[in-house]
Amino acid sequence: MFVVGSLQNAMFFILPVTYLASISVAYYFGSKINDHGIHAAYNWSIKWALFVFFLYFTATFMQNAFISAMLFFILINTVLNPMMFAKKEASI
Repeated sequence: MFVVGSLQNAMFFILPVTYLASISVAYYFGSKINDHGIHAAYNWSIKWALFVFFLYFTATFMQNAFISAMLFFILINTVLNPMMFAKKEASI
């Protein structure tokens, strides 16, 4: 289904890849925050802001693939952990 959709509409492939890249960049910049409370609030806020933006963008330009893209964005949100980008500090 993904291959067929991407052949018909290039946005079907471009939007999820762009979403994944933008949320990864946002998490990377969030890993630079030292305060844990601000770090958690930033990650939560940016995750949902990007989700709503890309979902709106998808609904505007890809009405026929909206449900598929929404499920893919939810999958990315649940699988991509912001702690993957956090600095690992040595413990005693």
